Amino acid sequence: MGVKTVYLDSSSILKRYVVEKSSEVVDAIYKKAEAGEIKLVFSIWNIGEIIGVLDRYASRKLITMEAFRAALSKFVLESMKMIRLGSLQIMPITSTSLSNSWLIITRYHVYEADALQISTSLEADCDFLFSADVDLVRIAKKEDIKAVDIEAEPERALGFINEDMKGP
Repeated sequence: MGVKTVYLDSSSILKRYVVEKSSEVVDAIYKKAEAGEIKLVFSIWNIGEIIGVLDRYASRKLITMEAFRAALSKFVLESMKMIRLGSLQIMPITSTSLSNSWLIITRYHVYEADALQISTSLEADCDFLFSADVDLVRIAKKEDIKAVDIEAEPERALGFINEDMKGP
């Protein structure tokens, strides 16, 4: 069996660059990926969402401009490093993932970003989806994705990555 793949949504990725609840879970996930024990996957869509959230934090003065620049720089540099290591795959928005997201939107009445992350996770054939968005996790499970809310179940997420990624 190959290396397990973990789809990280924007809410999870952000926890790596802004200290929030369950940031330590995401740090452990990145550590495992850097060691080549798991592979991370996210969509190119997530990059825009991450930049947008960091920008909102800075414009609302929830973080300083210095912290904004540092977080953005760390995100870009770490992503490039992980890609070079083969530990990160950034998925494009394909016609398949986009059209499948439209089906998810009409099936569950969700925001396009959530639907796109679910369809991209499916297209990438990820073993797990980690998120801090309870609605995204709920819908992902309905789509037969092994999804974990890293804020509500941090020990479950850590258990997956620490126990050879055995699923539920």
